[in-house]
Amino acid sequence: MNSSASKIVPIHSNNKSAVRTGSVTSVISDEIIINMAGDKIKAKKAFSCFIDPEPGDIIICNESETGKVYILGIIERPGTKKISISFPSDAQIKTKRGSLSINSPDSVSIASNNVNCFSKKVIHKSHEAILSYDNITASGSELQASFKTVRLISNLINTMAKQVIDKFKGYIRSTEDSDMVKAGHMARQVDGLFSIDSKHTIMNSKKSTKIDGEKILMG
Repeated sequence: MNSSASKIVPIHSNNKSAVRTGSVTSVISDEIIINMAGDKIKAKKAFSCFIDPEPGDIIICNESETGKVYILGIIERPGTKKISISFPSDAQIKTKRGSLSINSPDSVSIASNNVNCFSKKVIHKSHEAILSYDNITASGSELQASFKTVRLISNLINTMAKQVIDKFKGYIRSTEDSDMVKAGHMARQVDGLFSIDSKHTIMNSKKSTKIDGEKILMG
């Protein structure tokens, strides 16, 4: 045999493949016990295997040179079809082009200690929405809201604004206890009838009081 022929490496190896199949016997925390040809072996999820194995799963696994067995994926899951996807560390899902959609015919739940949303534009459309917060801080340049009915139930409402403009077709205010308005200047303009109906009426002016009209009826 010449020197060139001795350097040829055969394409097909006679060594037995390390990729094998088995079944999951038990899962306790990060310790996974699998059954391969009747042998109970400890195994570990491969870094790229995101689906958590469950007892009864038919798996494909690989044995490394050091003898460690890694689960590469789940071939079949008898019975229930529920899956749990977990990442070993911080994860980021992104698309270099196009959009990313999450669709579910039932429901979508997000649970986290902190949820951050950064977007140029956000659209939220729901037939019914329920919001429950202990504290809300909202700030912005402009707020537009259009509702057929608005109900506010609160022990205290404190509003501070440089200017407030209210336009109502009809306005009814009912206060059970006291109603106090404090202002630097107050002007009211009524096109029709201005009526005050009370059990007792007190008007005090530190300087002057002016009542002007074509007819003034008292008594």
